Order: sequence, then C-alpha cells, then structure tokens
Amino acid sequence: MDHRPYVVALREKARVGPKTFQQLLLSFGSPENVYQASVEELSSLPRISPEKAKEILESEELLPEIQEHLLYLEQRGIGVSTILDDDYPPMLKQISDPPPLLYFKGEFPVPAQAFVAVIGTHRGYTTPGIELAVQVGKDLAQRNVLVVSGLAEGIDAAAHLGALSGGGKTYAVLGTGLDKTFPADNVALASQVSESGALISEYDLGVAAKAGQLIARNRIVVGLSQAVVVVEMDEESPGTMDAASLAIKQGKPLFVMRKEGSRKVDEMVADGAVLLEGVKRLDLVTDYL
Repeated sequence: MDHRPYVVALREKARVGPKTFQQLLLSFGSPENVYQASVEELSSLPRISPEKAKEILESEELLPEIQEHLLYLEQRGIGVSTILDDDYPPMLKQISDPPPLLYFKGEFPVPAQAFVAVIGTHRGYTTPGIELAVQVGKDLAQRNVLVVSGLAEGIDAAAHLGALSGGGKTYAVLGTGLDKTFPADNVALASQVSESGALISEYDLGVAAKAGQLIARNRIVVGLSQAVVVVEMDEESPGTMDAASLAIKQGKPLFVMRKEGSRKVDEMVADGAVLLEGVKRLDLVTDYL
C-alpha cells in the first residue's frame, strides 16, 4: 500500500512532528486509520489539542492535491520514502525521533554499505582543517565507506568533495528543501552529490534555511551512520557539538581529530570520544564498522 499521501498530509499539511507522528501510529496502527478517528479520540492523546485534532482530520481533504504534488516531484526526479516503507534506512528508524518521511534525489534506497558521518565547523575552519576533511572523505571512500555530512560550508563540503575525489559515494542531509541548497555557493556540489549518492531532506520543496532545521538535520546525519568523525571545530561550534552529543546518545562510536589547545576536543574526549592523530589512523574508525 502507498502510505505516502497520508504521511505527507499528516506531516506537511497538519504539521504533525516526528514524535507525535509516532504516537499516532502506535495508537491507530497506520496513517490511514488516523483519519477514521474522531476529534475526541485524537485529542485524548498527549500533545494533541482539540484544535490540532480538527486540523489533522481536515488535512484529509488535501489528499488529491498531495497526489498531484507527488507526481510533480517524481517528474523532477525527487522521490519520497516514508518510515513505513521497506526502503527507509533501518538505522534511522532506531533513533528516538525519526523523520516520518524523507525527500531524496539520487540513489535510494541506501546501499548496504558502511556509513560514516564526517562533520565539523562551518565558521572557524582553517586551511589545514579543510585539507584534512578532504583527505578523510577520500580515504573513507577508497575503503568503500559512504560519507555522510550536511553540505554546510567548511568541513562538511570538504568531506563531500573528498569522497567524490576518491571515487566514492556521499550523502548530504539538508536542513532545507532540495531546491533551496544552503549555502547557495554549494549548488554545484549538491548536484555532484546527487549524481554519486543522494541529497536527502525531511523538508518539502520551497522550505528555506532556518537555524532550528539546520540543527535538526544532525539527528539524521548521525542516525544514518555507524560512526561519526569530527574533523575540526572552533570553540563556538554548537552544531558540531550537537551532532557529537547525538552520536553518544545513539551509542555510535565518536572520533575527533586532535587540535592542540582545543578545549572542545578535550571535552569530547572526556565524554568518550576516541582521539585520532590524522588520516593515517582511520583504521580505528573502519574497525568499528
């Protein structure tokens, strides 16, 4: 059965968040069954007010419009996978708040290969840090590992470029719609990524960048991966620290490249990260895969 129109209705039209979506599935068994419920039944659940229950039920009226939009996406080479589909990444299902649906452009479902997230600062990066990220991405690609990152300026972009230069596949998780690449300077890189691997987003076309969305994508970057490598971060890297924290919470091996005098690196090692002394020790990462 094609659950996509109902999942899109709940997520995009009724604005149901990931955790509320899980709650609805647990209570009613399927997205379709949600629309057989009454306002009273829906509003008896935590976090669903009577007003939200009405909004949910009224979104069913938009199913014809949603079907047309799905066809439009298909014509543009954009696919949609829901958490109920067989091609949804199994590791991503295991996090506490998996996205109910993913929009993608490129190779999907995800190949049965090891995934490693390569991340770092998009502000205070250095030339040596960029060079290191390129080498990390390239080395992992040559080891047949898929590189995941967020297409941000700096370390993320360098990791993607490294994987491409190594002849490998790389996956970019966006915090925007697939047509709103952020930053705009990475549009060409996004195209290359979609041709070798895939662009992935939980947001529909037209959704522009917002700080909260850019942070929220971290759970997907980490959730897709079996290990996380932090290449470089400055002392004000909330996004990188958030992703590192998620790796620890999700029980993923966390590695960090040495940076002399970095308080953040010291904190991560104290929290359980494994310190890496450059690209030559990436075998420590692949040994975990």
